[in-house]
Amino acid sequence: MQQTPLQPTGTATRRRCSRWLFVLAALACAPLMAVAQTATAPVDSATRDPDRPRTCLVLGGGGARGAAHIGVLKVLERERVPIDCIVGTSMGAVVGGLYASGYTADEIEAVLDRIDWTEVLRDKPPRDERSMRRKEDDLRLLGGVEVGLSNGKIAFPQGLIQGQKLEMLLRRLLLPTWQVRDFDHLPIPFRAIATDIVSGEKVVFAQGDLALAIRASMSVPGVFAPVRYEDHLLVDGGVVDNVPIDEARRLGAQRLIVSRVGSPLMTEAQLDSPLAISHQMASVLMQREVLAQLATLGPQDLLITPPLGDMGSQDFNRSPQAVGVGEQATQAEVAAVRRFQVDHTRYAAFQRQHRPPAYEAPIVAFIDVLRDKTRTARYIEQRLKPEVGQPLAPDRVEQNVATAYGEGRYQQVQWRLEERDGQQGLVLAPQDKRWGPDFLHFALRLSDDFDGSSNYQLITELTRTGLSEQGAELKLRVGLGEVEEAFAEYYRPFGSSGRHALSTYAKYRATDLDLALMRGGALAEFRYSQWLGGLRWAYSPHPDWEIALFGERGRERLRLDVGNPTELGNYRADMGSLGWQLRHDSIDSSAFPSRGQRLSLTRQHYLDALGADNSAAVTRVQWDGAWAHGHNRWLGGLRASSAHGGDDLLATYGFLGGLGNLSGYPEESIFAPQTALARVVYYRRVAHADSLLTIPLYVGGSVEWGGFWQRREDVSLDGMQTAGSLFVGADTFLGPVFLGYGRAQGGHTSFYLTFGSLLRTLDGF
Repeated sequence: MQQTPLQPTGTATRRRCSRWLFVLAALACAPLMAVAQTATAPVDSATRDPDRPRTCLVLGGGGARGAAHIGVLKVLERERVPIDCIVGTSMGAVVGGLYASGYTADEIEAVLDRIDWTEVLRDKPPRDERSMRRKEDDLRLLGGVEVGLSNGKIAFPQGLIQGQKLEMLLRRLLLPTWQVRDFDHLPIPFRAIATDIVSGEKVVFAQGDLALAIRASMSVPGVFAPVRYEDHLLVDGGVVDNVPIDEARRLGAQRLIVSRVGSPLMTEAQLDSPLAISHQMASVLMQREVLAQLATLGPQDLLITPPLGDMGSQDFNRSPQAVGVGEQATQAEVAAVRRFQVDHTRYAAFQRQHRPPAYEAPIVAFIDVLRDKTRTARYIEQRLKPEVGQPLAPDRVEQNVATAYGEGRYQQVQWRLEERDGQQGLVLAPQDKRWGPDFLHFALRLSDDFDGSSNYQLITELTRTGLSEQGAELKLRVGLGEVEEAFAEYYRPFGSSGRHALSTYAKYRATDLDLALMRGGALAEFRYSQWLGGLRWAYSPHPDWEIALFGERGRERLRLDVGNPTELGNYRADMGSLGWQLRHDSIDSSAFPSRGQRLSLTRQHYLDALGADNSAAVTRVQWDGAWAHGHNRWLGGLRASSAHGGDDLLATYGFLGGLGNLSGYPEESIFAPQTALARVVYYRRVAHADSLLTIPLYVGGSVEWGGFWQRREDVSLDGMQTAGSLFVGADTFLGPVFLGYGRAQGGHTSFYLTFGSLLRTLDGF
């Protein structure tokens, strides 16, 4: 029976509260398979053998427990059981869709074995693939919380995860089938089950976009955002049909092999919270439907229920164990399995058909960016336009898409291959966040030495996006605490490539200063404040590089709060400057990096001609490099700031002090015209991922060598101090958190509780 791409069946509505998370990320490291240039024909060998009953494989949902399906497939292959059709729900759709597309059980298992679950379950692309602008945002707003503003009202996403990475991975793995619109024309005919969350109807994918069909089938409500397809808003198929036996029979199946991996009902002792009760209620409703389906099985069918015990639907780290359990459970039924067996000749014919087509990368003849769901289509177009005329390079396409998605204004950026008038091209479908276009970010910075010295700041930042098709935006930021801050910026990309940008900004900053460390005693406390307005041009030829020119005009002020006013008075100076900056950033994480480098070179001249009261110049250098071996990680670093002329111009000073920045001194307690620091930081992850919800925990320490001087001619190696630290760190949703102890030469010691990155910049006011 020919079906439409989306065939709604049934009217029952089931709410699924299953905790299982993020199924498909397992595909992260799978090898790229072939791109079909012509659609594959329906299988006409073993899978169409008229002398053998039509055998259909039914793979149920169950989150991480669904890895057991792979074990089932391994035994079926070993026992020469050809499959004529596959129907899958959720994780069953993932495993079934890959198998139907030509993957073998061993290939699917190999994919599963090489997964970094933590990384693939994050919507944000890897930090080293984001633009330079977003990398700086990442350092400033470590962790943090995002809230959307739409039409003046607070708005939230429809799921914790938008599924960007999952869909990209699926699409890459299914490239061999990109021209197959009818799922009957896959190496093995296939159906995926989803649920229309609006109507409650079951939706059966028989045609259309295979990657999107599988993605919709495993869209756990509340965890993954629903998938929009035509007029349907789709979530996990297990909501209404977790073991879709009826759909297999609609495909003409005469006998079934059913793999059931759903979680059992919780015991009375486990029903200890409202969430547990809600979960149980949903599971009871789902199980009732599953039992009704299982009751239709006959003696010609085979039901396999792997004994997965207490394995949760979110325990993807235990997926290899589930594969083994599925294999053992199927092997235990080997006598029944052999009823489906064929001879070597027929199975060899099946295997020849059950492979993807040969690879031939298509030439990208056009780029089409759909504009109906985004304000910034031109931004996407500019980044993908260089692909025209080139053979398809999925790595390059994915990196450009990841960089675009990393701008933070898109809910999803989908890409697919299409053929039009005999030419192949890329179609991109960016979708702005439905909870935008304005976003509030909240972040926390904190440093406390448990001895009266604390430094904290609560940050609120509003970003208005989509102000031009190239991605212009407005930022407004306020910081409250020991450091007061206000910042406003209008940023506008321009040029045919969109790699140039102009920004105009104004900022205010105020903080308390203690002169004790500079003058040898607790002489005075001042309040320092600074107002600046500026214009900046930047060019970013690559996401890792940026060169910029800037000009600023403003004023700084120093007000005496505590001290002898006859010896130390107030101070005020006008500033006007021009400068340049070169930046490189390929660091993979702002929390606990394991690879990449970060370099910043800045030169700034304060000029009388621009209204500066003091002519001066300052050069600032910062370099960080990270590398790893297993769970061991190292972070090397160099920092230097050197000013000359205008000795009283505090804007030219550099900072030291704090964990990893001349440990033993309080945070940012040293400020001087000349500063230098070299360091090596070591840390090792000690909390292994027993669950996806485990917070990464590290232990480590640092060795540092630094100094600070008033005049350039005073700089010498003799003035350098040795320091070091020991710490425990955690990578939390608020960003990295450290509890540590530091000691510096001369007896300076300090304990630290710090919310902030080891990469933080201490370049001045």
